Amino acid sequence: MPPNVVLIIFDTARADAFEPYGARNGASPAFTQLASRGAFAKRLYAAASWTLPSHAAMFTGMMPRALGVNQISGLDSHPRFRAALDGVRERMLPEVLRAAGYSTRAVSANPWIARTSGFDIGFDEFVSVTGSRRAKLGAASLPGRARWALEGVRARTDDGSDAAARVVSQWLASRDPGRPFFWFVNLVECHSPYLPPRPYDDLGATDRLRAAEEARRYLTLGAIWKACAGALEVPPAALERMRHLYAASVRRLDDWLAVVLEGLESTRLLDETLVITTSDHGENLGEGGLMGHAFSLDDRLIRVPFAWAGPGAHPLERTASLVGLPAAIAQAAELESHPWSAQPAELGLAVAEFDPPAGPADDRVPRALDEWGLQPEHAPRIASWLTVATDGRWKLLRRDGEDVVYDLQADPLEVRPLALADVDARVVQRLRGALDAQGPARGPQPQTAPGAPMSDDERRRLEERMELLGYM
Repeated sequence: MPPNVVLIIFDTARADAFEPYGARNGASPAFTQLASRGAFAKRLYAAASWTLPSHAAMFTGMMPRALGVNQISGLDSHPRFRAALDGVRERMLPEVLRAAGYSTRAVSANPWIARTSGFDIGFDEFVSVTGSRRAKLGAASLPGRARWALEGVRARTDDGSDAAARVVSQWLASRDPGRPFFWFVNLVECHSPYLPPRPYDDLGATDRLRAAEEARRYLTLGAIWKACAGALEVPPAALERMRHLYAASVRRLDDWLAVVLEGLESTRLLDETLVITTSDHGENLGEGGLMGHAFSLDDRLIRVPFAWAGPGAHPLERTASLVGLPAAIAQAAELESHPWSAQPAELGLAVAEFDPPAGPADDRVPRALDEWGLQPEHAPRIASWLTVATDGRWKLLRRDGEDVVYDLQADPLEVRPLALADVDARVVQRLRGALDAQGPARGPQPQTAPGAPMSDDERRRLEERMELLGYM
């Protein structure tokens, strides 16, 4: 029988939060053990810097712009994205594995990865879970702010990992021993607002209250966008608390992984299962004035952790892209036929894309700049189409058609762009070739029907979850 496959996405986990990528000892013991039993990717890149296009790329083996799923437009994006994914159903990883005889199941705590956006395609069972957090991040009323503060001080709430653990436990108990399985999990514990439950949150009560207030003040969608535009400065003490709690959230996810691995081991399935743990994108925590995962394709956002072990796992020495994940899984499962090429870009290179919510000609941009007290020269920070190609050392950024290069070894924070003339012409030519192969950043996008509208109940639940995660 082909190997089972378990794909676990630690949503918003940046690579340097894990031990193999330089984090302190004890930061991610289960992930590290998984890597030592199998392998980890030294330089693996997501195709986008936010959830939906990155997942679409790793499920289809296609770049986000080619799919037409790279531009966000709030809740109305869900039916449009569902129609786009339905149009490439035959390329969706769970659909291909189900056709090959796999039992396919998914559980997601992220409101973007949902039935409404098309990610149930190919799954026999798709479960959306929510955490125990009930107060609202953006509450403006005094009672609403009090509820948010109280939850923060108590530090007893999670963002869906407990519910997801119960779902996976049920899967273990109810699996069909005569069929291989593909299980997909998305967890958002290290996504903003970075408020893990105790004992992971080891701050005192006063600092827990401060952290809750800082999340309410600096981690809403508007605050994140203002910070990225240069109109809001997050205090150093607040950033330090966020980084501490972000690392604590990663450790909570790592312990969750340990429980799943123990469950597979206790049911004698671990040796028959390819377990993959990675992320869809990273996070900025004040570096370069950036917050969250907006308006940038820096390495903190697109370089992701990746460890796998089990049948078919092999060392990953060269720079690679998550767009190649479906092909890697198909190879491990020894599928006789599948729709994916091994690597969408030249071997040893990775490409990522970001499309802004509004372009320079959109009248919302000058209104936002005026509201935030910024000048027109700040517009490119929030209204530029970005594309990058990297080999892990050199990185070429194309912003609205203009190219610059970064030396990631000498300039890891990407604050000193190099003129093309100052870089080896062969390096520039290779990176430019990878970008040119993707076509123009603002070329025609695939047109899809709008899809079925959401029900009022679906819309309400999605709005609540997306607001909590800083998407609205």
